[in-house]
Amino acid sequence: MKQNKAKTEKTPLGDSFKRLNWFQKSALVFFLIILIITTFPIVLILLVGLLPTMTVMYTDRRNYDKQIIIGCFNLAGVFFYLFGVMSDYAVRKGNFDIVNDVTMLIVMLGAAALGLVLYNELPHLYIHISHSNYKHRIEKINSRLEKLAEEWGIENQKPEVNTDEAKF
Repeated sequence: MKQNKAKTEKTPLGDSFKRLNWFQKSALVFFLIILIITTFPIVLILLVGLLPTMTVMYTDRRNYDKQIIIGCFNLAGVFFYLFGVMSDYAVRKGNFDIVNDVTMLIVMLGAAALGLVLYNELPHLYIHISHSNYKHRIEKINSRLEKLAEEWGIENQKPEVNTDEAKF
């Protein structure tokens, strides 16, 4: 027996949001708006500070590793500033003074830039280190071959490996 399955659309919030009735959905939206209004300095810091992460998530959707690395570094820079604001939190405090602090903007956005630099340059560093490691191993093998040639004689010696022409 073949059963016809109804196609359901997937929402970003999942299937649990679809199961809520009208009153529950409106109450959830109302409480989210109240939460954003009462914690506006924190929301403002998160929106401004996480701009690099949101940009990478929008522009490079398939590169999950890049999103994770830049996002983690960006969160580290944002939380450094966020904990300072949370310790001196007041609802009536000037909310837009937070964005005017250039030093903290540099820390928040610079942390994401550091993550991007590490993401782009770490593979090159790994290749350089492994290349020098392989060169060192080849030189060690050549010195062993020279010692063996001295012990056993030159006629039994195998050709020396050239480190400049070796492909890695």
